[in-house]
Amino acid sequence: MRHGEAPAPERPTQPLTRPHIVAAGLRLLEREGAAGLSMRKLAGELGKAPAAVYRHVSDKRELMSLLFDEVSRRIVLPEVGDDPRTAVLEAAQSAHRVMEEHGWIAAGMLDGALLGATSMRLSEFILDALVRDGMSDAQAARLDLAIWQYLVGHLVAVRAAPYPPVPGGDGAEDYPTVRRVAPLVASMSDHERFTAGLVVLLEGAFAEPRAGHGDTAAHGDAATGEAPSAGPSAGPYVSSSVTPSGADAVE
Repeated sequence: MRHGEAPAPERPTQPLTRPHIVAAGLRLLEREGAAGLSMRKLAGELGKAPAAVYRHVSDKRELMSLLFDEVSRRIVLPEVGDDPRTAVLEAAQSAHRVMEEHGWIAAGMLDGALLGATSMRLSEFILDALVRDGMSDAQAARLDLAIWQYLVGHLVAVRAAPYPPVPGGDGAEDYPTVRRVAPLVASMSDHERFTAGLVVLLEGAFAEPRAGHGDTAAHGDAATGEAPSAGPSAGPYVSSSVTPSGADAVE
């Protein structure tokens, strides 16, 4: 600056917003994983003091929920139309693809860290499709719960112990059927294995006789929580008020 000249005005600092935080958090998370994500590292990624970040996000748990909500918007929910079974299959497949691409999601769901305002979207889609197809609330709740448990369980199992175990060495001859079948499964991708199991799950559930919405054999006693009377199609009792815990983690 020359003598007598006015100082150049400072460039305004861009205000920090939640979208900025989410974008930076995703960059950090994908680069370093959940173990490498912290509020202090996030502040460094943003070039801000930690206190500035805490004004928008209370802690890492809330941050993880926001990050999952952002990623889960990529889950595609098809039109139900006249084929709810296919619609539920495609929605669950889309959820699996998204969650498979982001390995931190399954671990976050297991420890309950992924809770957000948009997390009910997938379960709402599944439950609504099933009820509109004629399932009772209890039947729909059981299937939604089973889908979530299978989805999360599959993602965790693939990372912990890839399937299938192929017997070898001493004693391998004791498992001839496993030795014959294992290569068939080994030739499939993880997503193909997920879909194969999901199809079996849906085929069984959609083959159940439909129960009317007022049928206590399907719902049980909502006031006492007692199980319904035993019957060929009752299956394990799930109260119609139950919301699967896994559903708290997905939009």
